[in-house]
Parts: sequence; C-alpha cells; structure tokens
Amino acid sequence: MTELQDLSERQQAFLLIAALKEGERATALLDCVGEGRTEETRQVLDALLKQTKKYRPEEFQKAFASLGSEGKVSLWSQADPGWILDSLRGESPLVWALVFRELPRAKVGRVLAELPKEMRKLVKSMANNVPADQVWAHLKKGLEARFPAVSREIWDHPVDFINFHRLSADQFMLLMRELGLSEMAVAFAKVDRTATRAILHRLGVEEAKELRNRIKKGGHDSPEVMREAQMNILSLEVEKLKTEELTLEIGFSVFSRAFGPEHRSLTPIFVYKIPPRYGYVLKRYLDLNIPRNHPEKAQKVRERIGAALERLRPQFS
Repeated sequence: MTELQDLSERQQAFLLIAALKEGERATALLDCVGEGRTEETRQVLDALLKQTKKYRPEEFQKAFASLGSEGKVSLWSQADPGWILDSLRGESPLVWALVFRELPRAKVGRVLAELPKEMRKLVKSMANNVPADQVWAHLKKGLEARFPAVSREIWDHPVDFINFHRLSADQFMLLMRELGLSEMAVAFAKVDRTATRAILHRLGVEEAKELRNRIKKGGHDSPEVMREAQMNILSLEVEKLKTEELTLEIGFSVFSRAFGPEHRSLTPIFVYKIPPRYGYVLKRYLDLNIPRNHPEKAQKVRERIGAALERLRPQFS
C-alpha cells in the first residue's frame, strides 16, 4: 500500500493541508486538482483520515516539518527500517526515542520490533522527552549524514523513472520478482526440456509453476532479445544463488540495465527503498551495469519494466 512518503512533496503537502483543514470533506477536493487524480493519493488520504482526530494536528505537523522547497532530500526517513537499524546500532535509548518522534508512525513499529526487549522498554520510557530545537537539529544533521541525499528536483521529478520512483517497498519487490520471471521465460522459451527442467528445480513450487506456464504460452521476442536474456542469466552464476533469492536477483539485474550514467544520482532511492540484504545486491548490479549500458537498450529495458509494472497494477489496489 502506498504511504505518504512515497508521494511527491507537492502531493504530500496538498494531502496534509486538505486533511487538516477539511477533514472528511477533503476527499471531494481530489478530483479538482492535479495532485489528487491518482489512486495512490486516494489511498494515502484515506489512511490520513483514519488517524485519530485527537492526534492528527501533531502527526500532520511532524509530516510538514519534513517537507521543504529547497536543497536535498536525505533518505534517512524514506529508507527501509533495516537501514535505519544498521545506522543507529549502538546508539543510546534517548537517541532512538528522538528518532522515533520523527519517523512515520507505520515505520516506527517495524523498527521498534527489531530492537532487543530491554532497549524497547528504555526507548518507550523516554518517548515523552522533548529535546531543545538546537539539540535535535544537531542530532538530525548527524543522522542524515549517515544516509545519501538526492536533490529535491530529482526526488520530485525523477525523469525516466517516474513510474517506478513512488512504488512502495512491497510493490517494488513484486516488480523485481515479475522481471525475474519474465527474464527467465524469455531465456528458456525455446530451450530444450532438460535445461528448462534444471532451472525449474532451482525455484520454489509456485514460481516454478508460474514460469512453466509462461514458457508454455510462449512469446514473440526476437532472437536478439532471447539471446540477451540467456546471456544475462548465465552471467549471474545462478547455481550459486539461494532458491528463494534466484528470481529476485535476476529481477535486480534486469532493473539495473535500465540506468544510464545520467541516472546514477537516482540509484540511492531504489537501493534504500528495500531491506539492506537486497539493497546491497541491487547496488552491486547498478555499479556493474551502469558504465556499460547503452542508451537505446536502456530505454527499451525501461519500456519493458513499464509493461511489467502495468501487469502488476491490479495487485496494488
């Protein structure tokens, strides 16, 4: 499900103002402005309006405080909880408590659940501690320095990646799985049964069934496209990959081929969107493929990813 921070800052500001000022009537405004004419904004507004009215002003003010019109966007509050846990490992309960005051509520629970029991108790006991503005500004600056930042212009207008930028982490991982299955289906479309059986045995039951069905249906891909898919899979040393990660890793490899050197500044957005164990894998493929991706081929890969995303849309609603 789309969350507030998954939207552009313009959309976030519009929804927060509408929900704060108009309450339940805010939904009527969506069809009147550009910021509201997407299913994602409707989902987020519904979630905002479900928050307890008593706490709305405080929560919305926190969200407003994270927005700005200039400078760069630090990915610390946008990052998967795993990155936050890694960056704050060893910090005091007070620092954790202050950070939780700034994180989106949905993310707080996920991060808190990963902390040791005793640490959780200490953090909760300090939940009402309010730091001086200067103290928090200093702590926040240090925290943000541990994460990459992207320019606000790139964050708001990610050019060729506009369709993929605002996906939630779960949606993005589904897209990677879809790309992996699609790549295997193309690569094995006209390969003998022995080789096909070998790859099917490397997959989980459900993924093997899905891939078998796709291979049976066949496609209309050119020999060049099939050859590229085969060479891509062969380059991954699939025999060394774990069964549960095979499809995703192939998907990461495909996604990395959609970037040109001019898109490098966008890569942290996707790396930090997902858990570190997968983010490091995606970064490895991005670092490997970006220098050698041809612009025209990268464009074709983006179109292919866009088609895969459209196939998944019904699952996102």
